[in-house]
Amino acid sequence: MTSLARSILRDVARSSWMAPLDPLLRRAAFAATALRKATDPTLPHAAKLALDRCYVDGRPLLLGHRGAMARAPENTLGSFQAALDDGARGVELDVTLSGDSVPVVLHDDTLDRTTNIFGKPTDYDAAELAGLDAGSWFPGWGPEIVPSLGQVLQSMPAGAVVNVELKGPTPAYVGLERRAVDVIRAHPAVHVIVSSFHPAQLLEVRRIASELPIGLLVAEQSFLPARTAWTAPLLVPDAIHPPARMVDRSFVDGCRSAGLRVHVWAVPSTDEAARLLDLGVDGLIVDDVAAMAPLFSDAPAS
Repeated sequence: MTSLARSILRDVARSSWMAPLDPLLRRAAFAATALRKATDPTLPHAAKLALDRCYVDGRPLLLGHRGAMARAPENTLGSFQAALDDGARGVELDVTLSGDSVPVVLHDDTLDRTTNIFGKPTDYDAAELAGLDAGSWFPGWGPEIVPSLGQVLQSMPAGAVVNVELKGPTPAYVGLERRAVDVIRAHPAVHVIVSSFHPAQLLEVRRIASELPIGLLVAEQSFLPARTAWTAPLLVPDAIHPPARMVDRSFVDGCRSAGLRVHVWAVPSTDEAARLLDLGVDGLIVDDVAAMAPLFSDAPAS
């Protein structure tokens, strides 16, 4: 698809006349997901049980977005430790492949913004990425490496929760999903949720690792499938991951009716976090863990 065609489709998807249809399409998607769960005996249950184990006493999750990115350089070992120190149950991170096909933790398509060199992660092997400085760009912080997914999971305490977002989409032959799953399986003491905006990636994870929980990311500025969750009946994910501004009572009720957990990202303030917890969401993925942590001491169990 050409860039012009993508631009036209995106403009249509974002047009004002489409917006009122979004809640209707989401409700239909959640209803169809509930129906499939009730009627399809072939659906795996191990992933749901694995996700249930992520919640201590049924209480909602507090996950640090790329670690504790409000006070530390994102997607680094130091940032992940800072999130745990600030009271997070675990972290959210982004995974792509190095030039030698090792799953490494990086959000952007390039190294330009968060390291001391330029280029794509595929221009370097994992050992070379581990020799970069991914921390000194952040005020008051020293050098940090670009870690591999294995290094991050190895650094997590037993029972921690890690949301692994797969960057993409990537062609199936590249094998990001398979390689990430191999690393995740090598660290069974950590509870892992695999998320993506791209249904094909989640379908591949479900195909090769039905025991792993998957979370479908949605966003209001995305194309129709990622905005309305209409791929949910096909995927039957274990959780939906929306931004805070999309979440209201109707959204949560729709997810509940389909047996889907709700993990919310882009939470801008403690007031908004309190609103979401009052709605009964299952987790928040936040930049400022220290500011949000006190809200979770009194959060009700689901």
